[in-house]
Amino acid sequence: MIRLACLALVLVTATAHAGPLRLRADALATTASPAGLLVLEADSPTVTSSLANLRAEAVVWIAGSQTPGEDQVGDVLVIAVDARDAKGRARARLGRFVSTLGALRATHVDGGLLRLSLPQRFEVEAVGGVPVMPGLATSRSFDWLAGGRASRRFGFGGSVGVAYAQRRDAGQLATEELGIDAGYAFNRRSDVGARFAYDLANPGIAEIAATGSLRDEETRTEVYVIHRVASHLLPANSLFSVLGDVPSTRGGTLLTWKAAPRLDLIMDLGIRRIADADSGINDVGVEVAGRARLRLDARGTNMLGAELRRGGVGDSAWLGARGTARIKLPHALTLASELELVRPDDARRGSLWPWALVAASWQRGEWSAALATEASASAEYRHRFDVLVQLARTWGMK
Repeated sequence: MIRLACLALVLVTATAHAGPLRLRADALATTASPAGLLVLEADSPTVTSSLANLRAEAVVWIAGSQTPGEDQVGDVLVIAVDARDAKGRARARLGRFVSTLGALRATHVDGGLLRLSLPQRFEVEAVGGVPVMPGLATSRSFDWLAGGRASRRFGFGGSVGVAYAQRRDAGQLATEELGIDAGYAFNRRSDVGARFAYDLANPGIAEIAATGSLRDEETRTEVYVIHRVASHLLPANSLFSVLGDVPSTRGGTLLTWKAAPRLDLIMDLGIRRIADADSGINDVGVEVAGRARLRLDARGTNMLGAELRRGGVGDSAWLGARGTARIKLPHALTLASELELVRPDDARRGSLWPWALVAASWQRGEWSAALATEASASAEYRHRFDVLVQLARTWGMK
């Protein structure tokens, strides 16, 4: 990991001769173990006549071991160099990054990406490399990922694309998907979109979604239908999102109303169906969420929010309330908080599940600091409390 961090520094510094260099170092401490985050960025506006932009970035995470006697652990999250040609017809990325190919699942990869813009508004992109595994000493023999996407833009704001990717672990097929994505903007106020992913390794639909939206000066109406399986779900950092992101089919409408210059009212009305032939589960439930956002200033720096939600299906149904606040204080301080309270229908899982987050941040010049505390209780934990402290400094050099 240290060698990769040094390489990141070399790559970033190498591009800085023709542009500004930005370095950021973050020191973090949690109730579990101390940790560090090193962020390196450099952007060179003009390198040669053929390269209009060359950019490098690195994000290195270093954490103290949680087990006595073990060595320090950590990982390199991002370490990549981007290059674009002068006319914007080609882009290349080399290093560690997250690959996204149309409707396919996002993948953390060590490798390269190439994207080309062709005549007649065609675009092609290809990615290849080794899937990132936890830890840096893990054996990577015969692990690889390869994929590509071809697309064409048309009309005022339309595009359609086809993507394919295959992943191998120890030479054995792990995942293989085919995806199709399409979208069209009729004008600045209405658009439609769709995506479809098919699992070729375990034949079946991995994800299918269709959306349409219509908006004017005060309202926005969106209609959606989404079906996803577990492989397409991303980790969530909220009790609401953890409970709500269950592999299922969901359809509904999302209404947003600008009730006042600084007040947004949002209503989400949906129906969720969970069906599993193996377990015999076939449940349907109504999901409703109402949200309000009040900006206390023109820029929205200070904001209050509230939400009431009914979600879940069958024995997993629940009722929840959430409150959020972000307030800017004197002396470059900002205070933010979130509070969620969930009551499950099944009393055997507990009567109430609270989750709270309170954070304070300070920034002045090159220095910034933050302190966050999180407390929760759920069916998994009777009680849990975490504290995170951050101290950071940014250096800017010509």
